[in-house]
Amino acid sequence: MSIFTGNCKCSYTVGLVGLSVCGFLLSLYTSYVELRAEHDHSYRAMCDISERVSCTKVFTSRYGRGFGIVGPVLGDDSLLNVPNGFYGIFYYFIVAAFSFSDLLFISRLNSYLILLSNCLSLYLAYLLYYILEDMCIVCVTTYAVNFISLILALQKIQVLIRDEQIMRAFKVSKSK
Repeated sequence: MSIFTGNCKCSYTVGLVGLSVCGFLLSLYTSYVELRAEHDHSYRAMCDISERVSCTKVFTSRYGRGFGIVGPVLGDDSLLNVPNGFYGIFYYFIVAAFSFSDLLFISRLNSYLILLSNCLSLYLAYLLYYILEDMCIVCVTTYAVNFISLILALQKIQVLIRDEQIMRAFKVSKSK
């Protein structure tokens, strides 16, 4: 491992963990707003700016639980049909934990997980814009967190691969 790539790996780790903390907090807020709005129909969240810019409208829609998929497939009473924010809380915790690893296998697994979240973000963005015809600031911020996380995760993998190649070359030259 070179001194320069060690600093890069640390930067990517800090970036991924920082973004995971942001995503975790956004997911907590999402869950809070949805649960509060379910129990208090007069509740108005900070992210409700207008009729067309309303996170509460999005979170309490049929797509706000189980991504709009779990309910129709497994039933509305399914244990998996929870607010999307609950999935986010779990997801960002896992991403943060995996981000501390400098093992190539774990970093690749983390990048696949982050790629999956970006695919899910595209699905949710489609629903937000075309189906719900709304703008959700919290949702769009979450999509940005996921996209930037993907970039950092892929860059970290490149650094790990480069380190592995350097170590292999060093072992070969040392054995000669």
